[in-house]
Parts: sequence; C-alpha cells; structure tokens
Amino acid sequence: MSYHFKTALAATGLALTLGAPAHAQSTRVLVNCFFPPQHFVCTDVLGTWAQDVSAATEGRVQVAILPSNMAPPPEQLTSTRDGVFDAALQMNVFIANEVTGIQLGMLPFTGTADSRANSLALWSTYEEYFAEADEYEGVELLSVYVAPGADFYSLDGTPILSVQDLADKKMWAAAGLVAEELKDLGSPVVSGPAVQMTELIQRGVVDGFVGIPATDAQVFNVLPPAESITVTDRKISTPAFSFFINSDVWAEISPEDQEAIRALSGAAWAEKVGTIFTEVEAGVHEEIAGMMEVHEASPEFEQALIDAAQPYIDAWIEEASAKGIDGQAALDFYMAEIQRLTAE
Repeated sequence: MSYHFKTALAATGLALTLGAPAHAQSTRVLVNCFFPPQHFVCTDVLGTWAQDVSAATEGRVQVAILPSNMAPPPEQLTSTRDGVFDAALQMNVFIANEVTGIQLGMLPFTGTADSRANSLALWSTYEEYFAEADEYEGVELLSVYVAPGADFYSLDGTPILSVQDLADKKMWAAAGLVAEELKDLGSPVVSGPAVQMTELIQRGVVDGFVGIPATDAQVFNVLPPAESITVTDRKISTPAFSFFINSDVWAEISPEDQEAIRALSGAAWAEKVGTIFTEVEAGVHEEIAGMMEVHEASPEFEQALIDAAQPYIDAWIEEASAKGIDGQAALDFYMAEIQRLTAE
C-alpha cells in the first residue's frame, strides 16, 4: 500500500491534543471518531485538524479526539445534538430521512474513484445548492467527504461483464440503493452491513460482491476469495460523510475563531481527506492487480447500469424539490465539478 499510517506521530499528536492545558476562557471541543482509533481519519485527518484549530485560535479552542468510539455509527448526529460529544462524522445514508440534499454524494453513478474530486465537488455543491435549506438541525456543518467508489468482484471464475452476468450470480451488496438496483437487474441479492460480509463471502454463500471501496474490501479480508474485479468509470456506490459540531458549542466560539475554524474545514478539510483516501485506494488497487483478473467495464455495460439507476436519481430530485432544492441543477453542477477537478 502506498500510504502508511503514521501511528507513532498520530499517537503523539493525540496525546498532545488530549493533554494540552486549557487556555484561559478556552472552549473544549470533544470529537468522536467511530472508525478504529488507528484509522487515518481519526489520526492524520481529525488529529491534525485538532492541532491546527488550537494553533489558529491561539488556544482559545481546544479540540480533543476521544480515544474510542462513544456511539454506534448511525447515531453520530443524534449523539452530537444530545451532547454525548461535541462533534463527529456521520455516514450520510443514516440521516437520509432528515438531510436530503447531501445524499447526492451517494447516488449511484454520480461519483468516481477520485475521492478528492468527489469530496471537493460535494462541498461546493452544498454551498451552492444545499446550505440555504438548512437541513442540519442542531449542528453546524463543518465539511463533507466522499470515499472512493465501489467496483464489482466475482468469486466464481466468471467475470462480471454484463447485466446478464449479474443476474446469473448471487451477489452480496451494501444495503440500500446498491442492493435495490441489483435486484432490479435480476440478481439474487444478499444485503446487509459490511461487517457481516466477510463470513458470507469466505463461506461461499455468494458468487460476488459490490458496494464498498477496495480499502474496505481489504479491511474485511474479502479480496483473497475474489477471482476478478470489473472496474467502472462512474461508481455504483460512493460512501459520503458529514462532519459537524453541536450548535450550542459552536455558539460559544467567537466569530473570529469560527472564521479561523471554517478556513481549516470546508473545502480544505474535504480535499485533505479525499487526497488521502485516493492515495490509499490507488495502493490497494495496485495490490489487486497482482491478486486477480482486472476487467474494465464496457461502455455498453456501464450505460446499462447507469440507465437502471435513473429511477433512484429521479426520486432524489423529487425529494430535493420538496425541500426547495433544484435537484437537477445540483446534480449537473456536482458531476461537472467532479469532471473539472479530476482533469486538474
């Protein structure tokens, strides 16, 4: 893998963050990270952000990254509102019933493998189209990011090169839109949380899987059984996340320091997370090339998948319109931004 977690450095930074003496009249912000403590989002991203915030505010805002997760992943927003901790990350799929606009980042075949481009594009789209809807009740949105997208893995020796190949296989798929689209295409789908996929795949219960980035497939140890991967240009799934702080805690921070924190968040934070994710994902794909057959999806196959996803995109546009959001314009802007940023 081309990116190595800086464990010792991160641990030092975390200790400094947690152990820093409180500045006179300082605001202490407790940040929850539901990933394992050694994950680069907790260390290199949030840990560095915490130190930068302290420096930028001259110690008036002290950020502490909690040493372990304090709430289940679906409950990060609720727990932040309730004061269990002051700030957190939330996978956007878990807040779909409340926050509509930002779900754009998870729509099928809108994003690509370039996490940096996806993340920056989603933040720009939020500022341009979603911010006025003010959907994040009780918290202040600091930034967003979009993880690399998912590809198709075959376990049975026959690569997935067409819609018929999907229909002929029992597939594990991430719960939600990915599973629903595969069902529409005729595949017998086994869906559920990613933590349950390892046993199903290693026991041979399914013939293939889709719905998680390669980095997650490596973490869950499901790459060794795979015999081939089919890579699409636009991705069937791009997990997207929000980063926010409790509104009451935010209000305790002076306007001057809020501005300093915003400068370290927003596009800057989205780009940092996206850049690291893109590098990590590229490293895993280098390893994949030595483990299994790699196929590029044909234009015809990818277009068939995109066409099958259109009803879900139309449904999001309708839901966004009900919130006063121009969904079609936001979608067009988002995809154009991804294309522009990828070409940089």
